[in-house]
Amino acid sequence: MDTKVLIIGGGLSGLHCAYRLSKLKVDFLLMEGRGRLGGRILSYDHEGNPAGRHSGGYDMGPTWFWPGQTRMENLVRELDLVDKVFLQFGAGDSLYEDGNSIQRGIPGFSMAGSYRVSGGLQQIVLALQDNLPAETVYRDAQATRLNLESGSVVAECRRNGELMEIRSELTVLALPPRLAMQSIEFAPALAADRVAEFRAIPTCMAGHAKLLAIYDQPFWRERGFSGDVISQTGPLREIHDASPEVGGPYALFGFFGVSAKQRQQRGSEMIPAAIDQLTRLFGNEAQSPASVFIKDWAEDRHTATDGDREMLNFHPAPALRRSAEPEWDRRVLWAGSEASNSAERVNGFLEGAIESSERVIAAIESHLMPETTGYAGVNNQGIAE
Repeated sequence: MDTKVLIIGGGLSGLHCAYRLSKLKVDFLLMEGRGRLGGRILSYDHEGNPAGRHSGGYDMGPTWFWPGQTRMENLVRELDLVDKVFLQFGAGDSLYEDGNSIQRGIPGFSMAGSYRVSGGLQQIVLALQDNLPAETVYRDAQATRLNLESGSVVAECRRNGELMEIRSELTVLALPPRLAMQSIEFAPALAADRVAEFRAIPTCMAGHAKLLAIYDQPFWRERGFSGDVISQTGPLREIHDASPEVGGPYALFGFFGVSAKQRQQRGSEMIPAAIDQLTRLFGNEAQSPASVFIKDWAEDRHTATDGDREMLNFHPAPALRRSAEPEWDRRVLWAGSEASNSAERVNGFLEGAIESSERVIAAIESHLMPETTGYAGVNNQGIAE
């Protein structure tokens, strides 16, 4: 099978890249290892099922974007989703918990002022998906090897258990670099220092687990709390209001503050411990949620590698070099939030996923349509060496 551009990875960056190529009428295929699109964007309904267009939407992966992140602002406008964007709830007091006390009204860690999407960020995924011809999207499809052959990239893939090959002029790796190094073989091999560089880039969200507790009433709001908590006691170290813009069911979510190994060891103890913490913070009503869900990204093989099992306690600096050497004839390009290398330091954010996609699209246009761009060759930015 032949195509101009093969995109490996159907998260936000890969979807956005496919969306732009579709608008440009460039032949492409998008390959995603999961049975769903969206990557680390994952929205649940109140029963724990993937959210649809009209079925709630509680985000178990990324949740927010921020004013001034113009790429995301432009995208929701272009997809006609502006009416679904609302401000994160922040009215009321935040809480700070340490081993000795719970302090009320400590400022500095509220997400008030950030943007959320009604129905969850999955609404962006669905809107992008709606703009892609069905035959261009392969789910449950994994690339296992990339071969450079006569100026083309040949991807060996497994789809629904069957082997297939896809030949492309350009291949976009829209997945975390660590995951690519673990799951894809390169022939010829990438330089050892380049592989080491990729393996050192942390995968955002991969070491974390998120708990969602759904309630019939927003009792914390009624008591004058915003839902924002920082805790040194745990097991949840950061908590926020996750309720819809209007009405219920209402919700709180929290990030666990214990490692993936500890979460695995403690197993079923994690939910009762978290609910006890919410009760300690917000009162007895928290003891009886309508439902509780956990998404442990460290256990998601399409997101995390063994190197990602430790939680990040800092935001990593942009790490992917822009320079490229000619081993791959500049045929393999990197997208994805980890590949964002802008001075704005939006790597790891939704904005970074879009930034890297836009950079890749500019490189593809330069290669495939040099008469319109004035440059006959792939831009070096973000290309695998």
